[in-house]
Amino acid sequence: MLQTNKLRDNSGIYLLIIVAIAAILRLLFLGTIPNGFFTDEASNAYDAYSIGETLRDQYGEFLPLFAKSANSYPESLYIFISVPFIKIFGLNEFGARFPAALIGILTIPILYYLAKEFFNQRVALIAALFLAISPWHIQFSRIAFRAIIFPLLFCISLIFFLKSLRQTKYLPLSGLLFGISIYTYNSARVFVPFFFLGLGIIFWQHLWENRVKTLIAFVLFLIILIPLLIFSISPEGMARANEVGIEKNPFTIIQYYLSYFSPNFLFFEGDPISRHSPDDIGELYYFEIITVIFGLFLLFKENSQEKNILLLWLFLYPFPAALISPNSSVRTIIGVPLFAILSAYGTTKLIDLFQDKKKRACIYSAVLIFLASLTIFVKQYFIHYPTWKLIDWLTGMREIITYADKSDYTCLVISQNLYSKYIYILVPFYTQFPPAEYQRLGIDVVTDKLDMGRWKIQNFDQQNKLNRNCLYIFKKEEIEALAAKGYNWKEVHIVKDINGDQHYKLVEVNSVN
Repeated sequence: MLQTNKLRDNSGIYLLIIVAIAAILRLLFLGTIPNGFFTDEASNAYDAYSIGETLRDQYGEFLPLFAKSANSYPESLYIFISVPFIKIFGLNEFGARFPAALIGILTIPILYYLAKEFFNQRVALIAALFLAISPWHIQFSRIAFRAIIFPLLFCISLIFFLKSLRQTKYLPLSGLLFGISIYTYNSARVFVPFFFLGLGIIFWQHLWENRVKTLIAFVLFLIILIPLLIFSISPEGMARANEVGIEKNPFTIIQYYLSYFSPNFLFFEGDPISRHSPDDIGELYYFEIITVIFGLFLLFKENSQEKNILLLWLFLYPFPAALISPNSSVRTIIGVPLFAILSAYGTTKLIDLFQDKKKRACIYSAVLIFLASLTIFVKQYFIHYPTWKLIDWLTGMREIITYADKSDYTCLVISQNLYSKYIYILVPFYTQFPPAEYQRLGIDVVTDKLDMGRWKIQNFDQQNKLNRNCLYIFKKEEIEALAAKGYNWKEVHIVKDINGDQHYKLVEVNSVN
């Protein structure tokens, strides 16, 4: 009892310490780790920069609900949130990633309050701690991807729904927030409506007894949904659906679905895409194999409507991703807070199995395991990860674009083969190209209109003759092809990564043999 009172009295201090740990892990070297800057990040940042300057995105659309981007039409919420931070920190990697880090940090105390609604203060604090150090959550808190907003808004929505079980005045607000959370990320468009329906089934009696407020919540949810429904049947929305490629084979979908419960994905290997997860690191820690499974085991034993919410969450979390691909940590990001809660619940119950003297030893052992796991992750992420698969992060593009931009050449050409034609967005990002001028030029990656004044994006393989007045940015493999085409060239600048490997070269083409 004394320990419980002490925990309650100091819970605010403990939570502040946990949030501080989360902030350090999300803000430390934010502009340089991950080592590079991906095109999706640059597109979000330049859209925010453009809106901040002109109230229009890079394509000239006025405050769009869905930004065209590279014809992917992502939700604009992350872009809108980014506008003031791009204004404050400038158009750079740190400014682009800071909103994600801030959202990730804010999710920690929100999860604390959500876990407290389900369990108690002790479980809530441990859940917040596990989310603070989660490799899965840290990764997406350090890159300028919009997906990180989804767990935050969803958890807030669920908190108000749980509160509405005691005070029905919160029910309409919950419906409103669930509707807004759909506009955070593609996966939310599938997950949230099914989850909303699941809540209706689990709590049908309570909702029927309070049917007026239930109806208001439902109507608010539908009203918020209308713009998304209109967009989904538009040519732009259909184009996005076709581009993503929904799997049609039910057996394949089941295989994909089951992959998200695989130990390889959760605990050992994680997402195979290096931008989503460092190599050889699971989405969860090794020790959570025990804590998550034990927490889940206890959850199945309990007969509680509130606890059934967690089982519903677990059942649905892989579904949006399973329609497209296996082992995607970004499409299943909504599972991160759930696993933190399950792991925290399992941890507290495991400790409670021991008597007082053994309990102390158990706590010490748990702390040692926790510190060892965190130390291994920190070493992997902050020391080794910046040296891995740098080409996937387009490492070195800042250096070579800024170097070329300062030159006296009137023609600067980036080869599409460096990544794809989508690499075009790095030019306005790194050169801080004036948005009004960019919009006037009508740059459009879909129609291959990629002429930005002195900057051009071209496919070297399709060029019959290179312009002698241009400075070219090539991959080192393309340099070898120059000789085969009969060109003489002079290397103007070479970019080497942290490992000493050459990825990009700035080349002046002199003549044809």
